[in-house]
Order: sequence, then C-alpha cells, then structure tokens
Amino acid sequence: MKNGVVFLAGKISRAWADLSMVFVACIWGVTFVIVKNALADIGPFLFVGLRFLLAFLLLAALSYKDIPKIRFSTLTTGSLLGFFLCIGYSFQTLGLKYTTSSNAGFITGVSVVLVPVIYALINKKKPGLITSLTVIMAAMGLFFISFPSGSFNLNYGDMLVLICAFGFAMHIITVDLYSHKHSAVAITAVQILFVGLVCFIIGLIVEPIPPFLSSNALSAIIITAVFATALAFLVQNYMQRFSTPTRFAVVLTTEPVFAALAGYWWAGEHLGPLGLIGAGLILLAMLISTIFNRS
Repeated sequence: MKNGVVFLAGKISRAWADLSMVFVACIWGVTFVIVKNALADIGPFLFVGLRFLLAFLLLAALSYKDIPKIRFSTLTTGSLLGFFLCIGYSFQTLGLKYTTSSNAGFITGVSVVLVPVIYALINKKKPGLITSLTVIMAAMGLFFISFPSGSFNLNYGDMLVLICAFGFAMHIITVDLYSHKHSAVAITAVQILFVGLVCFIIGLIVEPIPPFLSSNALSAIIITAVFATALAFLVQNYMQRFSTPTRFAVVLTTEPVFAALAGYWWAGEHLGPLGLIGAGLILLAMLISTIFNRS
C-alpha cells in the first residue's frame, strides 16, 4: 500500500507540475496582447526596463536568502545570459508595436526550432534530418504568417520579432552551457536586473519620457513583472523537480496558442486561412523539435 501511495503522490505532483506550467504558458501568451496595448502609452525600452526592475525587486524580496549567493562569476555569467535575454525581450516588445500579438507569439516560438540548429553550428556539425525538417516547416510557417496575401513585403514587426527569436535561442543555449554552476535564483536575479537596467537606460536616452504612467501602462507593467516574470520563474524553478525537461518544453509550446486566443478575444485579431496554416506549421515544428531534439 505504501508503494501505491508514493506512486499516486508522484502522479499528482507531476500533474500539478504540468498544470502549473500550462498556467505559466497561458500567462506568457496572454501578456503579448497586454504589452501591445500598453505600448500606446509608453516606449518599448522603458516598458521592458520598468517591468524587469520591478520583477527583480519582487524576486529579491521573495528569495532574499539566495541573493547573498551571488558571486563575481555569477555576475559575469548572469550578464552574458542577460545580454541575450535583453535582445529577446527588447526586439519582441519593439516588434509588438508593428505586428499583431498572434504573429509575435508564433514567431517567438521559432526560437525552439533554432536551438538545435545553433548547437549544430557551434559543434561544427551538419544539422540532422529532424532539425532540417523542423527548420523547413518553421520557415514555411513564417512565410504564411508574414505574407498572408502572397506578397513579399516582410512586415517590419515580424522581422523584429524574428530577431528576438534568435536572442531567445541563444539565451536557451547559454543557460544550458553556463548556468549549472550557479544558484538558479541568484543567476536569474542577475539576468533580470541586467535586462531591467540596460533597457531602462536605453529608454531614457532614445524614448520620450511620459509625464506620468497611464493606468493602462502601469497595470501592464505590474501584471508582466509579477505574473509573467517573477512568479513565472519561481513556479518553473520549483515545479521542474516534479516533471521532466521534455514534458515542460512540450507544455510551453502552447504559449503561442494562448497568444493567438488572447489576440482574437481581446484585440479582434484574425490570422486568416494562410496564417492559421503557418501557425500550425510553426507549432508542429516546435513540438517535433522539442520531442526529438531533447538530448
């Protein structure tokens, strides 16, 4: 009976872990349309800067015992990881000014497909058959999403979000290569602080400073800082012990689906027939890449 109880507890823990990551994926997906709406009242760099600075303060308050674990090597490694994270969020948020939240969600998901390609290039190896197949599928999906009318005028926002996908892919790779020697909370805190400081400083230099924060911008900053950054990390960091990286990655591929649903529900966005085909191809490429390239 004891073994049965342990087995049941394990199943419940895994179910709760997967469910919690569905919640995180939902939050991340919904924030695309929230951020896009906020950009009408605040510049993208100032938004990202304030979001991540607030998230750092929350993370430091909730995990104050881990902050003293920050060493000089944690600062240098965290800054490197933060650089790529900064590229990801900066170009994603900037791109949201010029494209739909649905497009941004699915194009950001291309980062999952790019990871094994970049790994192959780093190791000076040819990409495998599965990797090549997922790249072709993602490229076709990107074409259908970005050129729904058959024209070849690439949407400026889609191009910016594609750069963001490369940034997130490099962040995934550098986290895998360098973060294991440091406290997870400590190195994440450094990354979040790096993104917050860099984007806030850039925003002060290149963007007009609003005389006050509108309720729309302020609520978006709070929601993304609390739920999509600080809380999302803490949930992921705690729950990952109850599941596997592959299961988590598969669950997180639902993020662009939530982005599309939120865009449709709150912003009246429509992908159209070709856009839906493109979204399906990207989502399928993400799933195949996640499952077959998990090593």
